Amino acid sequence: MMSTVMVTGATGLVGANVCALAIERGDEVVALVRPGSDGRELEELGVRLHPGDVTSAEDVRAAAEGAEVIVHSAAVLGSVYSSPDPAVHDAVNVGGMTNALDAAEAGGARLVAISTTAILRPGSVLTERTPVSEPGPTDSNYTRTKRIAYLELQRRAARGLHAQAVFPGAIYGPSPVAQRALDAAGQNVKIVRAIRGELSRYPAIIVGWVLARDVASRALSAARVGEPGAAYLAMGDQHDSETFPEFLSLACELAGVPHRVMAAPRIADDPTVLEEFGPFVYEAEIVKPVPIFDDSETRRILGDSPTGVAEGLPRTVAWLRSVTSFA
Repeated sequence: MMSTVMVTGATGLVGANVCALAIERGDEVVALVRPGSDGRELEELGVRLHPGDVTSAEDVRAAAEGAEVIVHSAAVLGSVYSSPDPAVHDAVNVGGMTNALDAAEAGGARLVAISTTAILRPGSVLTERTPVSEPGPTDSNYTRTKRIAYLELQRRAARGLHAQAVFPGAIYGPSPVAQRALDAAGQNVKIVRAIRGELSRYPAIIVGWVLARDVASRALSAARVGEPGAAYLAMGDQHDSETFPEFLSLACELAGVPHRVMAAPRIADDPTVLEEFGPFVYEAEIVKPVPIFDDSETRRILGDSPTGVAEGLPRTVAWLRSVTSFA
Protein backbone atom coordinates (compact mmCIF):
# COMPACT_ATOMS: atom_id res chain seq x y z
CA MET A 1 0.00 0.00 0.00
CA MET A 2 1.33 3.41 -0.94
CA SER A 3 2.56 5.63 1.89
CA THR A 4 3.78 9.18 2.13
CA VAL A 5 7.38 9.08 3.35
CA MET A 6 9.18 12.16 4.66
CA VAL A 7 12.97 11.94 4.64
CA THR A 8 15.45 14.09 6.53
CA GLY A 9 19.04 14.14 5.31
CA ALA A 10 17.54 13.39 1.91
CA THR A 11 20.52 14.50 -0.18
CA GLY A 12 22.94 12.41 1.89
CA LEU A 13 24.05 8.91 0.90
CA VAL A 14 21.46 6.99 2.92
CA GLY A 15 18.68 9.55 2.61
CA ALA A 16 18.94 9.75 -1.18
CA ASN A 17 18.80 5.96 -1.43
CA VAL A 18 15.73 5.95 0.84
CA CYS A 19 14.08 8.45 -1.50
CA ALA A 20 14.93 6.42 -4.61
CA LEU A 21 13.83 3.10 -3.15
CA ALA A 22 10.58 4.51 -1.75
CA ILE A 23 9.74 6.01 -5.17
CA GLU A 24 10.45 2.63 -6.79
CA ARG A 25 8.06 1.00 -4.33
CA GLY A 26 5.31 3.42 -5.28
CA ASP A 27 5.40 5.74 -2.27
CA GLU A 28 5.02 9.48 -2.32
CA VAL A 29 8.24 11.01 -1.00
CA VAL A 30 8.81 14.39 0.60
CA ALA A 31 12.42 15.43 1.17
CA LEU A 32 13.42 18.03 3.74
CA VAL A 33 16.19 19.91 1.91
CA ARG A 34 18.14 22.85 3.24
CA PRO A 35 17.75 26.07 1.23
CA GLY A 36 20.68 26.26 -1.14
CA SER A 37 21.15 22.50 -1.39
CA ASP A 38 20.87 21.06 -4.87
CA GLY A 39 17.91 18.68 -4.92
CA ARG A 40 17.41 18.50 -8.67
CA GLU A 41 18.47 14.84 -8.84
CA LEU A 42 15.81 13.98 -6.27
CA GLU A 43 13.18 16.00 -8.14
CA GLU A 44 14.00 14.06 -11.29
CA LEU A 45 13.14 10.87 -9.41
CA GLY A 46 9.73 12.29 -8.51
CA VAL A 47 10.57 13.44 -4.98
CA ARG A 48 8.78 16.52 -3.69
CA LEU A 49 11.24 18.93 -2.09
CA HIS A 50 10.33 20.84 1.05
CA PRO A 51 12.82 23.60 1.87
CA GLY A 52 13.85 23.64 5.50
CA ASP A 53 16.42 22.69 8.10
CA VAL A 54 16.33 19.71 10.44
CA THR A 55 17.31 21.99 13.32
CA SER A 56 14.01 23.88 12.91
CA ALA A 57 11.07 22.21 14.63
CA GLU A 58 8.66 24.21 12.47
CA ASP A 59 10.38 23.14 9.23
CA VAL A 60 10.42 19.46 10.18
CA ARG A 61 6.78 19.44 11.27
CA ALA A 62 5.67 21.21 8.08
CA ALA A 63 7.58 18.74 5.88
CA ALA A 64 6.10 15.80 7.78
CA GLU A 65 2.49 16.98 7.53
CA GLY A 66 0.41 14.14 6.13
CA ALA A 67 3.27 11.62 6.21
CA GLU A 68 2.68 8.08 7.46
CA VAL A 69 6.43 7.41 7.70
CA ILE A 70 9.41 9.57 8.68
CA VAL A 71 12.90 8.29 7.90
CA HIS A 72 15.33 10.41 9.88
CA SER A 73 18.80 10.14 8.39
CA ALA A 74 20.12 13.68 8.87
CA ALA A 75 23.29 13.83 10.95
CA VAL A 76 26.64 15.50 11.35
CA LEU A 77 29.01 12.58 10.87
CA GLY A 78 31.93 11.61 13.07
CA SER A 79 35.24 12.21 11.36
CA VAL A 80 38.27 14.46 11.41
CA TYR A 81 36.73 15.87 8.21
CA SER A 82 33.46 16.69 10.00
CA SER A 83 32.59 19.75 12.06
CA PRO A 84 34.72 20.10 15.22
CA ASP A 85 32.07 22.32 16.82
CA PRO A 86 30.15 20.49 19.59
CA ALA A 87 27.25 22.91 19.18
CA VAL A 88 26.76 21.80 15.57
CA HIS A 89 26.57 18.15 16.62
CA ASP A 90 24.12 19.03 19.39
CA ALA A 91 21.91 21.06 17.07
CA VAL A 92 21.77 18.51 14.25
CA ASN A 93 22.17 15.13 15.94
CA VAL A 94 20.21 15.83 19.13
CA GLY A 95 17.99 18.71 18.04
CA GLY A 96 17.24 17.10 14.70
CA MET A 97 16.17 13.85 16.36
CA THR A 98 14.00 15.73 18.83
CA ASN A 99 12.31 17.63 16.01
CA ALA A 100 11.71 14.44 14.00
CA LEU A 101 10.24 12.67 17.05
CA ASP A 102 8.02 15.66 17.81
CA ALA A 103 6.77 15.69 14.22
CA ALA A 104 6.03 11.96 14.36
CA GLU A 105 4.09 12.38 17.58
CA ALA A 106 2.15 15.35 16.23
CA GLY A 107 1.19 13.61 13.00
CA GLY A 108 0.88 10.00 14.16
CA ALA A 109 3.68 8.89 11.82
CA ARG A 110 5.96 5.89 12.24
CA LEU A 111 9.57 6.97 12.59
CA VAL A 112 12.75 5.12 11.68
CA ALA A 113 16.07 6.76 12.62
CA ILE A 114 19.49 5.86 11.27
CA SER A 115 21.73 5.44 14.30
CA THR A 116 25.31 4.17 14.66
CA THR A 117 27.04 1.14 16.14
CA ALA A 118 29.53 3.58 17.70
CA ILE A 119 27.09 3.95 20.60
CA LEU A 120 26.74 0.21 21.26
CA ARG A 121 28.74 -1.56 23.95
CA PRO A 122 31.90 -3.05 22.38
CA GLY A 123 33.52 -6.37 23.10
CA SER A 124 30.84 -8.86 22.12
CA VAL A 125 28.99 -9.90 18.98
CA LEU A 126 26.66 -7.06 17.95
CA THR A 127 22.99 -8.01 17.86
CA GLU A 128 19.69 -6.22 17.88
CA ARG A 129 19.79 -6.38 21.69
CA THR A 130 23.31 -5.08 22.33
CA PRO A 131 23.04 -2.41 25.06
CA VAL A 132 24.12 1.17 24.62
CA SER A 133 27.60 1.96 25.91
CA GLU A 134 28.25 4.29 28.81
CA PRO A 135 29.75 7.73 28.04
CA GLY A 136 33.53 7.65 28.04
CA PRO A 137 36.51 10.00 27.78
CA THR A 138 37.30 8.96 24.20
CA ASP A 139 33.80 9.70 22.90
CA SER A 140 33.70 11.98 19.89
CA ASN A 141 31.02 14.65 19.62
CA TYR A 142 29.35 12.38 17.09
CA THR A 143 29.19 9.41 19.48
CA ARG A 144 28.11 11.59 22.38
CA THR A 145 25.24 13.22 20.52
CA LYS A 146 24.07 10.11 18.68
CA ARG A 147 23.84 8.30 22.04
CA ILE A 148 21.71 11.11 23.48
CA ALA A 149 19.50 11.06 20.38
CA TYR A 150 18.98 7.29 20.47
CA LEU A 151 18.12 7.29 24.16
CA GLU A 152 15.52 9.98 23.47
CA LEU A 153 14.04 7.78 20.73
CA GLN A 154 13.83 4.90 23.20
CA ARG A 155 12.16 7.16 25.77
CA ARG A 156 9.52 8.23 23.26
CA ALA A 157 8.95 4.64 22.11
CA ALA A 158 8.46 3.56 25.73
CA ARG A 159 5.61 6.03 26.05
CA GLY A 160 3.91 4.83 22.88
CA LEU A 161 5.52 6.39 19.79
CA HIS A 162 6.04 3.98 16.89
CA ALA A 163 9.77 4.73 16.64
CA GLN A 164 12.67 2.40 15.94
CA ALA A 165 16.30 2.58 14.84
CA VAL A 166 18.51 1.00 12.23
CA PHE A 167 22.18 0.50 13.10
CA PRO A 168 24.31 0.37 9.95
CA GLY A 169 27.88 -0.72 9.41
CA ALA A 170 30.30 1.21 7.20
CA ILE A 171 28.08 2.59 4.44
CA TYR A 172 29.27 2.85 0.85
CA GLY A 173 27.84 2.66 -2.64
CA PRO A 174 26.05 4.56 -5.42
CA SER A 175 23.59 7.36 -4.80
CA PRO A 176 21.12 9.36 -6.89
CA VAL A 177 22.81 12.49 -5.49
CA ALA A 178 26.40 11.98 -6.61
CA GLN A 179 28.02 15.07 -5.12
CA ARG A 180 26.76 14.44 -1.58
CA ALA A 181 27.72 10.77 -1.86
CA LEU A 182 31.32 12.00 -1.96
CA ASP A 183 31.21 13.91 1.33
CA ALA A 184 34.60 13.99 3.01
CA ALA A 185 33.38 12.13 6.08
CA GLY A 186 31.93 9.20 4.14
CA GLN A 187 33.30 5.84 3.01
CA ASN A 188 33.01 6.54 -0.73
CA VAL A 189 35.63 9.26 -0.45
CA LYS A 190 37.98 6.83 1.29
CA ILE A 191 37.57 4.47 -1.65
CA VAL A 192 38.36 7.26 -4.12
CA ARG A 193 41.37 8.47 -2.12
CA ALA A 194 42.70 4.95 -1.79
CA ILE A 195 42.45 4.36 -5.53
CA ARG A 196 44.16 7.68 -6.23
CA GLY A 197 47.01 6.72 -3.91
CA GLU A 198 46.17 9.53 -1.48
CA LEU A 199 45.40 7.18 1.41
CA SER A 200 48.43 5.11 2.28
CA ARG A 201 47.32 3.89 5.73
CA TYR A 202 44.20 3.55 7.82
CA PRO A 203 43.34 2.09 11.25
CA ALA A 204 42.77 -1.67 11.04
CA ILE A 205 39.23 -1.51 12.38
CA ILE A 206 37.05 -4.44 11.34
CA VAL A 207 33.53 -3.45 10.31
CA GLY A 208 30.57 -4.76 8.39
CA TRP A 209 30.44 -3.13 4.95
CA VAL A 210 26.97 -2.30 3.71
CA LEU A 211 25.57 -0.75 0.57
CA ALA A 212 23.59 2.43 1.18
CA ARG A 213 20.68 0.94 -0.76
CA ASP A 214 20.56 -1.99 1.69
CA VAL A 215 20.44 0.42 4.63
CA ALA A 216 17.58 2.22 2.89
CA SER A 217 15.80 -1.07 2.32
CA ARG A 218 16.01 -2.02 5.97
CA ALA A 219 14.82 1.40 7.09
CA LEU A 220 11.73 1.23 4.89
CA SER A 221 11.05 -2.38 5.88
CA ALA A 222 11.37 -1.47 9.55
CA ALA A 223 8.79 1.28 9.07
CA ARG A 224 6.43 -1.23 7.52
CA VAL A 225 6.76 -4.30 9.79
CA GLY A 226 9.07 -3.31 12.66
CA GLU A 227 8.12 -3.07 16.30
CA PRO A 228 8.11 0.19 18.29
CA GLY A 229 11.34 0.65 20.21
CA ALA A 230 13.12 -2.09 18.27
CA ALA A 231 16.66 -1.89 16.93
CA TYR A 232 17.62 -3.49 13.61
CA LEU A 233 21.05 -4.06 12.09
CA ALA A 234 22.17 -3.11 8.59
CA MET A 235 25.73 -4.39 8.60
CA GLY A 236 25.98 -6.06 5.20
CA ASP A 237 26.73 -9.74 4.65
CA GLN A 238 27.95 -11.46 7.80
CA HIS A 239 30.79 -13.14 5.91
CA ASP A 240 32.13 -9.85 4.54
CA SER A 241 33.42 -8.16 7.68
CA GLU A 242 36.82 -6.72 6.79
CA THR A 243 39.20 -4.12 8.11
CA PHE A 244 39.39 -0.74 6.42
CA PRO A 245 42.82 -1.49 4.88
CA GLU A 246 41.56 -4.82 3.51
CA PHE A 247 38.43 -3.31 1.99
CA LEU A 248 40.19 -0.27 0.54
CA SER A 249 42.97 -2.41 -0.89
CA LEU A 250 40.36 -4.58 -2.59
CA ALA A 251 38.90 -1.43 -4.13
CA CYS A 252 42.35 -0.56 -5.47
CA GLU A 253 42.67 -4.04 -6.96
CA LEU A 254 39.25 -3.76 -8.62
CA ALA A 255 40.21 -0.37 -10.04
CA GLY A 256 43.38 -1.87 -11.52
CA VAL A 257 45.86 0.28 -9.62
CA PRO A 258 49.00 -1.11 -7.96
CA HIS A 259 49.02 0.67 -4.60
CA ARG A 260 47.41 -0.70 -1.47
CA VAL A 261 46.35 0.70 1.92
CA MET A 262 48.39 -0.44 4.90
CA ALA A 263 47.25 -0.81 8.49
CA ALA A 264 48.04 2.25 10.60
CA PRO A 265 50.11 1.60 13.74
CA ARG A 266 48.62 1.61 17.21
CA ILE A 267 48.49 4.90 19.11
CA ALA A 268 51.23 3.74 21.51
CA ASP A 269 53.57 3.15 18.57
CA ASP A 270 52.72 6.33 16.65
CA PRO A 271 50.72 9.04 18.46
CA THR A 272 50.30 10.97 15.19
CA VAL A 273 47.54 8.57 14.14
CA LEU A 274 45.24 10.20 16.69
CA GLU A 275 45.68 13.60 15.04
CA GLU A 276 45.34 12.03 11.58
CA PHE A 277 42.19 9.98 12.19
CA GLY A 278 40.61 11.44 15.32
CA PRO A 279 38.98 9.51 18.21
CA PHE A 280 37.81 6.91 15.69
CA VAL A 281 41.30 5.40 15.91
CA TYR A 282 40.52 4.08 19.40
CA GLU A 283 38.28 1.50 17.73
CA ALA A 284 41.42 -0.20 16.45
CA GLU A 285 42.47 -0.84 20.04
CA ILE A 286 39.38 -2.96 20.75
CA VAL A 287 39.64 -6.71 20.21
CA LYS A 288 36.46 -7.69 18.39
CA PRO A 289 34.87 -11.12 18.13
CA VAL A 290 34.48 -13.00 14.87
CA PRO A 291 31.86 -12.71 13.53
CA ILE A 292 31.46 -9.14 14.73
CA PHE A 293 27.68 -9.17 14.36
CA ASP A 294 24.66 -11.44 14.17
CA ASP A 295 21.70 -9.93 12.31
CA SER A 296 19.61 -13.10 12.17
CA GLU A 297 16.73 -11.48 14.06
CA THR A 298 16.69 -8.52 11.67
CA ARG A 299 16.64 -10.86 8.68
CA ARG A 300 13.82 -12.92 10.17
CA ILE A 301 11.66 -9.87 10.86
CA LEU A 302 12.46 -7.70 7.85
CA GLY A 303 12.92 -10.59 5.42
CA ASP A 304 15.78 -9.41 3.23
CA SER A 305 19.33 -10.39 2.38
CA PRO A 306 22.08 -7.76 2.10
CA THR A 307 24.37 -7.43 -0.90
CA GLY A 308 27.82 -8.94 -0.45
CA VAL A 309 31.06 -7.05 -1.01
CA ALA A 310 31.83 -9.29 -4.00
CA GLU A 311 28.88 -7.68 -5.78
CA GLY A 312 28.61 -4.32 -4.05
CA LEU A 313 32.21 -3.10 -4.25
CA PRO A 314 32.74 -3.67 -8.01
CA ARG A 315 29.41 -1.93 -8.63
CA THR A 316 30.55 0.97 -6.45
CA VAL A 317 33.99 1.30 -8.04
CA ALA A 318 32.36 1.39 -11.48
CA TRP A 319 29.88 4.03 -10.33
CA LEU A 320 32.58 6.14 -8.68
CA ARG A 321 34.60 5.98 -11.91
CA SER A 322 31.55 7.39 -13.73
CA VAL A 323 31.05 10.36 -11.37
CA THR A 324 34.59 11.35 -10.41
CA SER A 325 38.18 11.07 -11.57
CA PHE A 326 40.60 8.49 -10.19
CA ALA A 327 43.58 10.31 -11.71
